Amino acid sequence: MVTVRKQNKPLVSQPLKASPAAGATLASMGFQGTIPLMHGAQGCGAFIKIFLIQHLREAMPIQNTAIDHVSAVMGGDENLYEALTLLCEKHAPEMIALFTSGLTEMQGTDIYRIVADFKKDHPQFSAIRIVYMHTPDFIGSMQTGYVQAVDCIIRQLVAEPSERHTQRKQVNVLCSVGCTSADVETLRRYTDAFDLNAIFVPDLSLSLDGHLDKKDFSPTSMGGTSVLEVEMMSESDLTIVVGPSFEATAKWLKTRFHIPYLNIGMGMTMEQTDELIMALSQLSEQPVPAWITRARERLQDAMVDSHFLLSNERFCIALEPDLASGYCQLLSSMGSTVTQVVTTVDAAVLETLPALRVDIGDLSTIDMKESGAQLLISNTHAAHIFEPDYPVLRAGYPCHDQFGNMDFRQVGYEGCRERLFTMANHLLRHHVDEVSPHVSQYRFEADEVVKKGAA
Repeated sequence: MVTVRKQNKPLVSQPLKASPAAGATLASMGFQGTIPLMHGAQGCGAFIKIFLIQHLREAMPIQNTAIDHVSAVMGGDENLYEALTLLCEKHAPEMIALFTSGLTEMQGTDIYRIVADFKKDHPQFSAIRIVYMHTPDFIGSMQTGYVQAVDCIIRQLVAEPSERHTQRKQVNVLCSVGCTSADVETLRRYTDAFDLNAIFVPDLSLSLDGHLDKKDFSPTSMGGTSVLEVEMMSESDLTIVVGPSFEATAKWLKTRFHIPYLNIGMGMTMEQTDELIMALSQLSEQPVPAWITRARERLQDAMVDSHFLLSNERFCIALEPDLASGYCQLLSSMGSTVTQVVTTVDAAVLETLPALRVDIGDLSTIDMKESGAQLLISNTHAAHIFEPDYPVLRAGYPCHDQFGNMDFRQVGYEGCRERLFTMANHLLRHHVDEVSPHVSQYRFEADEVVKKGAA
């Protein structure tokens, strides 16, 4: 078991951690007709909007309560009350995801009381779901805010099972912050192959997949899981957990509604995907389709092709805990060595990582030279620091120096195969021969022969 070391520095100059409110905003975009509402200052909301737009290159309809210097001291309850009234009257969304910032958390705002008063005073807006959550900037990271948002939405919206008869069995799929839109689409192909109804929470593949909407402007999210689907999660036969951070949410569903769950990690290895496919096959009582078997065979061939470069090679990872665990397990399955993992917050999964060293800190903690690592897996900020001396595989948030961040597959047989080829290609482009070619002292060039012949 690896020892997790925490960094205690009074100043962070090269941050890896992002705001929990940014994670809550991203999670809110995975629900249909939702408006993310931040109870905080305009600058806080603007920073999150820029952060996500640069990575996703999509419109982010985030709203905020515009806390100024007066309301920061005297209280911002009226700002939140007015914001809820305006959004409900003007846009009538299906759901408002209300989350806090460090400013309002330090202020001690009681968002539960304000939401309760608003619902009591405005019964005409009872159809609009207002889900509240606490996401202070001084605790946690983007992953914890993302998990907190999804967990609060599930706990506040899931209804009692209706006991109605259904022809197809249903599964819940909890998708980690490390999952891209392409990952969610891959998982959906798997569930559809076994004729299962699947509720993906959250579903970023329908809202942030890079499509052009028919509307010129939308004040809400342009797709995702509907409120009705979230309410029906209690009627599922299985919960599939993609990402160790959703373990607590899956346990709550099991305790509350007796729904068993399967944790497949990040689903970034052949063994984890095998476990998922066999569970779906047993639940649906259907054989594994030929195209899935074909995808597994292609992954096996990719492992054979790329092992010459990846096996016995040394890597460094700087990501959120969920995604870091996925890449660690993928590299370990190839016989690679992860010399160092730098992550944002402490998590139970960190103690089980197949790595030589795990640090909770910032990008300045990364030590490529001493560890002998040849490839770094991290975001654009790390690339600005270490390239061109070391190759950096873009992953996590933010990656604003490349396009198609939500189209990269990481999960399933197809995702594993593509990631192996991508890492191998990065190493191949920066490959240096271990033995330098020998040049004999008696060697002479063609022009020297001509000169000597002329003489």
